[in-house]
Amino acid sequence: MDKLWWNSITKARRFIEDVVEAAVQEKSIVLALPENVPWRNTLMQIIEDELKQANPEKSFDMINCPEDEVGKFLLDKYCKKEKKATYRLTTTYAAFLGKSEDIVLNDRYVWVENIPEKKYSEWINFINDYNKNLGSKSPAIFILETSDENIVNSTKKGISKIVFDQKIDTYDKFTFCALISSDNKCSEILRPYLVELVSAVCNEDIELCAECIREGSKFLSDPVGTINDIRSVSFRSDGREFIFSKTLEEVNILIWETQLKHIFPAIERYRNNFIRRFRYMIEPKLPLNNPYGEPYQKPEEVEIGTLLYLVNSSEIYLKTKELDMLARFRDARNTIAHLGILELPEMEFLLKNAY
Repeated sequence: MDKLWWNSITKARRFIEDVVEAAVQEKSIVLALPENVPWRNTLMQIIEDELKQANPEKSFDMINCPEDEVGKFLLDKYCKKEKKATYRLTTTYAAFLGKSEDIVLNDRYVWVENIPEKKYSEWINFINDYNKNLGSKSPAIFILETSDENIVNSTKKGISKIVFDQKIDTYDKFTFCALISSDNKCSEILRPYLVELVSAVCNEDIELCAECIREGSKFLSDPVGTINDIRSVSFRSDGREFIFSKTLEEVNILIWETQLKHIFPAIERYRNNFIRRFRYMIEPKLPLNNPYGEPYQKPEEVEIGTLLYLVNSSEIYLKTKELDMLARFRDARNTIAHLGILELPEMEFLLKNAY
């Protein structure tokens, strides 16, 4: 699923292309990734592979942010002893490294992770000073990873700013859920409902979406319980625990909103089909006032509650099975209209019998 997300979801793929394009154009980057970026290791591997393909002369280094001064750390890591001996305190580390032609730093993409907030300005100032002293030579390219979008705003001119959450939207996450939904434990009639509910409840975490889609009907029956089960036995691809912060009340609101989107159209399809089939009995009863005292002039205008009223008052005659069906659709409408939630078996029944 990791490759599907990063290679097949258009904006996720474009996110990678933006990073690679900026680096190939010899621009250092501040890269804002959320804590729960999907399949982080796969993302980094794809970027590394594509950078190597675009410029085989440069190597890719992943480093943890050092506690030492940035310039001194890079001098010690990328310069030989003889080169370090030529450094003088009359110039900055950044200027010295920027002007140096004979150091391996020039042949590196350097991805820096785990940067404390207090160190970002030091990195940004180093890169800015380094870039001013490059001359015409090919430079090292720095990719500064942060989970704080606010830090991006302090980035200086000449450094690219790429923010994951500004590139990826809700529809991308929905599309991913739809693509992976064909292989799960869920009936075909419920699959669109599953896709929409998972993408609504778990859209902050694409990896959690994938786990919930895999559970299928179990998730639809008990979203919060299923997520808790997943968290108790599974971990994210980077080994960290899944985090889920929505309350039961918040999840129930999302369930109701999703059921509203799926059940009201189903009820309307059923009502239209019912009127088509029994028009010959409905039309002679018109005009008939609705609950607000306004007259129904055409059969197509008669609401489902009024249809059931006509049957119960013996104005329309139905077989018991038809009557039960009409009552279930009316009851479902009332439940949803009053902010209630339908049980999964009832959802499946209504969606199957809407036509």
